[in-house]
Amino acid sequence: MIQIVLADDHKLFRDGLRKILELEPEVKVVGEASNGEEALQLLREHNPDIVLFDINMPKMDGVQLAREINSLKLKVVPIAVSAYDDEDCLATLSAEGVMGFVLKSSGRVELIAAIRAAYRREPYVDPRVAGKLMTSFAKRKSESDLLAELSPREKVVLYWLAQGYSNLEVAEKTVLSEKTVKNHVSHMLKKLELRDRTQAAVMAWKVGFAQMSPETMEQVSGGGNNPEA
Repeated sequence: MIQIVLADDHKLFRDGLRKILELEPEVKVVGEASNGEEALQLLREHNPDIVLFDINMPKMDGVQLAREINSLKLKVVPIAVSAYDDEDCLATLSAEGVMGFVLKSSGRVELIAAIRAAYRREPYVDPRVAGKLMTSFAKRKSESDLLAELSPREKVVLYWLAQGYSNLEVAEKTVLSEKTVKNHVSHMLKKLELRDRTQAAVMAWKVGFAQMSPETMEQVSGGGNNPEA
């Protein structure tokens, strides 16, 4: 059973989400919140698998909620549900570990797909949002050129970093030591001319690299499963 908390300041929208989710036998809504602070409290109380939250909420917005989830090391997977597809906002949220993005204008199919992907801890972006971010790839030639300078293993590390994984979690994903991952991150930031990992994650989303499937990413990066690559 996939346990979910809903967080949105519009009760009618929450009611609509709940009715859609009640049609899925493997999904259970365990709590509803009208703002970010209430959502955080419910996450502590119920320890759900997923939180579906609006980006613009009173008291604590979606970005702040995602940061608190990371700070408290909660196991819940966040999915942003928004009326807007602002590229910079979505990239910032992804850097904070938000693995799913669904538009309020999306249908039931996209919503359920996002939930199932999040439950498997895989990224999911609404096709219309992904298309917009992919379009920006062509507009950011200098950034994509910098990305091409990364080694295959640095690209793999960047990908998992952009999904919100810590160095230790990236190490487990890539069969590398945590120290080696830290070295890759350091070299990667220098090549990309960026200050920190958050900027690197934002860039990965903006150029369309972060929303690839893990399998496609491995093929594109050329990293394969070779730890020395």
